[in-house]
Amino acid sequence: MKILGVSIFLLAACLMISIGTDMLQGFSLYGAVRNNLSAFKLMTFSEWLMLFFFALFLMKEMLALYKSGKKDA
Repeated sequence: MKILGVSIFLLAACLMISIGTDMLQGFSLYGAVRNNLSAFKLMTFSEWLMLFFFALFLMKEMLALYKSGKKDA
């Protein structure tokens, strides 16, 4: 769970920095959020596939750590 928590925290921190930078450049909050989400609209199939494999790898690692912790306890 720590891996997932850290990953979500890093994602949120990066998104806040990106939105803050956009707002400093003069975008509204809505425009800044739309700017950040528009990257997902432009992704090709291979980029979606890499994102899926990354999420799958993250879940596999979390499951492996959870199972190894259960055996020791």
